[in-house]
Amino acid sequence: MRFGEYLIKKDKIEESELEDALKFQKEKHITLGVLAVRENLLSNKQLSTILDNQREDGGLFGEIAIELGFISKEGIHRLLILQKEGHNLLGEILVLYGAISKEDMEVELKQFHELKGEEK
Repeated sequence: MRFGEYLIKKDKIEESELEDALKFQKEKHITLGVLAVRENLLSNKQLSTILDNQREDGGLFGEIAIELGFISKEGIHRLLILQKEGHNLLGEILVLYGAISKEDMEVELKQFHELKGEEK
């Protein structure tokens, strides 16, 4: 079970609030490719080459970029850090939207992690 589903089952948020938060999260997500171009680590042409390769053969963007010699491992690591820093957590978004208070979110997140720990 995911955290959003957990909050719905506990009647802490509405399904529509979860959908709105997930939509916001998806819209604000920045891909590694966009970050790489923005940080001048890739040209648009190199990005297209990586994406074409990924569509044809599958694989992870970073691994393909390294294999093609476009970006170093260190460069990919830096991009992953930038991507993570720009990522909004679901709980933060729900609090921002007023779907749940910060205090309730912290309590529920702790209980959720305890529950997930018991399931393992």
